[in-house]
Amino acid sequence: MNGVNILFVTSCIFVPLLLISLNYDSISDFYAYDISLNSLVIPNYLPSIAKDFQEMHDYKDTKCFTTLNENLFCYSKPLSHGDRRASHMIGENGFEGEIHFDPVDMGVGYFTIKNMTLISDNTAMITFADKDYRVGNKDRIDYEITDKFEFDTIIEKYDTFIAKCNNYEGTSVTIVQYLGIDTIDDVDYFLTWHTPANSEQGVSCDYPQIIQHSLKHNFKEL
Repeated sequence: MNGVNILFVTSCIFVPLLLISLNYDSISDFYAYDISLNSLVIPNYLPSIAKDFQEMHDYKDTKCFTTLNENLFCYSKPLSHGDRRASHMIGENGFEGEIHFDPVDMGVGYFTIKNMTLISDNTAMITFADKDYRVGNKDRIDYEITDKFEFDTIIEKYDTFIAKCNNYEGTSVTIVQYLGIDTIDDVDYFLTWHTPANSEQGVSCDYPQIIQHSLKHNFKEL
């Protein structure tokens, strides 16, 4: 076998192996995260969504917005909780959740969100961290995050992500969406809202990977 043939055979063997090696992480991530994220289902809590949504939509103090996926949501006038505010939100698609109003100068801090810093009207720097997050009481632990992590990333208005799993199996998670800022009584607020989602097969609840991969995912219902 001459040198040209040897080179050809060698390239036929090693180039595919190199490509497989280079794409292993992306292939692995696809099966570990993308498929499981696609399996998530957001519960529809409202048996008569048309009536309930229309009532909120028509109420005088209601605000509405349309997401990048053309989903219409409305929320009622927020109630004050100290320096922060909260409200209830309903989507025309039947989904609902709690919306948080956090003063921009105080930042945001719940679930794995450690802080948020405004960059522009639609862009913010968000810091995620484990924060020793746990659910339970002094006698039991229903769920806790044992992975230690902290990282920053830039998010845009309507970016959506999994903030945490709600159980070890990953069959229940909490999804958060960033809605930019709003000004109420001369105070600028970060707006975020959250809702649960379920998966029969479960998702991989490794941190921070589950958060990072969910930031790249298109949650079409939101």
